[in-house]
Amino acid sequence: MKPYQRILVPVDFTKISNTIVARANELANFYQAHLTLLNVLEDASLGNVAFGGTDKLGMSPVMRKNQTNLATEKLRKLADSLSGIATIALETTYASGKPSEAIIQFVKDNGIDLVVVGNSGKKSVLGFMGSTAEATLKGVPCDVMAVRIMD
Repeated sequence: MKPYQRILVPVDFTKISNTIVARANELANFYQAHLTLLNVLEDASLGNVAFGGTDKLGMSPVMRKNQTNLATEKLRKLADSLSGIATIALETTYASGKPSEAIIQFVKDNGIDLVVVGNSGKKSVLGFMGSTAEATLKGVPCDVMAVRIMD
């Protein structure tokens, strides 16, 4: 088994994210791997519609640019709090569909070999991220590590 070279952490800026990023940073330092922090922006949900779908209110280009800038600044602050990592990338992407689809595509496009997500042990297999983490686990062609989050 070859060591991990490219580690991805999807970040939603919760306190739980900080714990997950810290663990991923430890792994990146251990493997001397490239660490990417990824935030996925998505359109605002208008709730469920007929036949189980959801309706979304699309972001205007100006709003998307403002949200991207804000997310990038938050990612930069989070990255600045990390120590010892040689190579770190900050990415903000936009999902017109499900965030999990954007994460899966990012993994495939960027040769990621490990995705680190959180597990609170509640409700779903991967806890706080729920269906996004589960869909990511099922859809990525690489390893997925769940960090157990204690309440």
